[in-house]
Amino acid sequence: QDSLQLTSVPLNPGVRSKLQRAGFVSVRDVKKTHGPVELAQEAGLTNEEASEVMKVVRFGVDGAALAGAKSASEMLRLESTRLPIYTFCQELDDLLGGGVAVGEITELCGCPGIGKTQIGIQLCCSVQIPDAFGGLAGAAVYVDTEGSFTAERARDVAAATVAHLAAISNANPEAHEMVDAIRGFTTDHVLQNIHLFRCHEVTELLAVLETLPAYCAAHGVRCVVVDSVAFHFRQDFRDMALRTAILAKMTNRLMALATKQTLAVCTVNQVTVKPNSNGGARLGAPPRGTHPHP
Repeated sequence: QDSLQLTSVPLNPGVRSKLQRAGFVSVRDVKKTHGPVELAQEAGLTNEEASEVMKVVRFGVDGAALAGAKSASEMLRLESTRLPIYTFCQELDDLLGGGVAVGEITELCGCPGIGKTQIGIQLCCSVQIPDAFGGLAGAAVYVDTEGSFTAERARDVAAATVAHLAAISNANPEAHEMVDAIRGFTTDHVLQNIHLFRCHEVTELLAVLETLPAYCAAHGVRCVVVDSVAFHFRQDFRDMALRTAILAKMTNRLMALATKQTLAVCTVNQVTVKPNSNGGARLGAPPRGTHPHP
């Protein structure tokens, strides 16, 4: 990796430009200096900038790919060790390969009234299943843009989840880990670990997404549900190019959140119904800029 060009190293563009003007072309050139102080003097960098450059170079020398590449074997190993979040709908879990995957975005798309919000609430309960039962034992965030989340329904789903695990524990009395885990797994405990954000407009939604990484890290969140991701964009936007750009930016942020914190992101989207001149109707596509799960 010593021969790697600085143009391939993840450096601040201004810092890279100073290094190149000072004659530093490759990682080997940087390594020839005797530490960040000498590098700062030769390249006209601050001590902080020089220290960051040395850290990036050493990070690569220690064996990590400077360009951030991962082997397919490593990715397969990571994916095989990640537990999914059950929807408790066998057909849907089978379709998703066992459940909603962590480290990815899953989009639920369909007509109004088919149970998308129900699945979102179930995911918020399922993600809290203790690890003794094969769960993730994490908290959940529910971002509600339509006002469709109801605490009463969440209570019913939480109670059903608790009862299901209690039945499993009772059927396996010799499994002491299950018996211990179920004692604190109550309906109230599940509800307390569902964090609800109600967003009434686009600016509120964008503000919530901006703060989600820190919030999720602080509260041990392993599942984020956005219901629905495009609701305000159907109501408030006439500029299609701007709408598409903002939706793409939102998707990138959610994907980064899912991968960096190894959590599941589930977005909900609507399929529109368009009446025709014959008195019938046909299904329309979701809003442009979104990508429904097949």
